[in-house]
Amino acid sequence: GKLVVDSNVPITVQQRVTAEDPSGSDAVTLQSAVQMVRDDRVGSAAIVNASIDRSTVDRISAIPVEEPIGSIQTVMDKPAEVVAHEGLQFKFPFDTQKRTYPYFDSTLRDSYDANFIAEGEIEGVDVYNFRQEIAPVEIGTEITLPASNWGKPGTSPVTMKRFYGITRELSVEPISGAIIQVQQHYRQYFATSASAAETITIIDVAPKLDSQTQHEQIERAVMYRDQIRWGTDYGPAIGGSVGLLLLLGGIYLGWATTRPGPQSLIVQNGKSGDLVAR
Repeated sequence: GKLVVDSNVPITVQQRVTAEDPSGSDAVTLQSAVQMVRDDRVGSAAIVNASIDRSTVDRISAIPVEEPIGSIQTVMDKPAEVVAHEGLQFKFPFDTQKRTYPYFDSTLRDSYDANFIAEGEIEGVDVYNFRQEIAPVEIGTEITLPASNWGKPGTSPVTMKRFYGITRELSVEPISGAIIQVQQHYRQYFATSASAAETITIIDVAPKLDSQTQHEQIERAVMYRDQIRWGTDYGPAIGGSVGLLLLLGGIYLGWATTRPGPQSLIVQNGKSGDLVAR
């Protein structure tokens, strides 16, 4: 039938990231289950899309390792597809810098630049803000339907292409590399070309982390940030100060026990052989 576009649809995006096997001291496997649902529907009719994304990343750099290769599952009754991941996805590296990082897009299954744009602050925590802009890209296959199905007059066949584009803004606590806020403008549409003035919306949504999730992310980031600071700054500084005090104390004690003090000098007085203490 004729395509109908609903406006002002309440949308919720739910994401759960868990650590899975194989994981070790150098790398960890992360699995992200994402579901986008319409809040005005229930059951399977509410699901707009869903996926399970899995990759194994280096614990320090947060960049995916070569083995094992990652996977993405988008159809429930079909096995996951093997997909090599490149670039960041779930967190930034420890000691994040003000530069451009590759950031993985699970729809296009490729990495695109996330550029540093400014420093900022969220709930009193210093953050680095990054932006990734992916211009509309053709995805999937062309679809040919009667013009009336596209909302156009007549019944002649009209071929449309499917396009996808997204803008992401990521706020990162730089010491831990934790992402504490994500705002996205996610768009898919039908058109004859990416720049066509006339388009038919598939989905156009701009979600961001809700206040509760943002606060929880900040709490985790601050906890990890402080642990890192204790391990790399405060701990060594305190340990160095204590070590210096112990060293100085040892030097003082050693000096105090060996320096000259009042002594008894025993000499032989004359020829009598008497010993006199002076």
